[in-house]
Amino acid sequence: MINTVTVSNNQSLFDIAIQTTGIATNALAIAQENGLSTTDNLTVGSVLTIPDDVVVDTTIKNYYNQQNLSPASGLTKSDEGITQGLQGIGYWIIGSSFRVEKNAINAINLDDVDISISDGFPSAKAR
Repeated sequence: MINTVTVSNNQSLFDIAIQTTGIATNALAIAQENGLSTTDNLTVGSVLTIPDDVVVDTTIKNYYNQQNLSPASGLTKSDEGITQGLQGIGYWIIGSSFRVEKNAINAINLDDVDISISDGFPSAKAR
């Protein structure tokens, strides 16, 4: 059986993964299945295929289904003013200040990055 989902406004692949599988990291498998990058902006109304072989957390998936929730945390470049001056992964905008690229780890020069831990959370900032 093919499992599909229709994209709602401001949904990211991570939102789709949580909604349909209960596990955010399944965004990578969903992206690959649909020929997308995890940083691609999704088109409202487009239909995405959810791979059959992903692990599903039924507790979380069922919660979203029972509550009729469609998470929509994706900000786009037009929303940039909302996060002006804020730093960290919770404030980075996909496709603008946050990018995921294939083999990106090979492109990082650790001499160009300051890594610190604050309140038990690591952060990295370009020098």
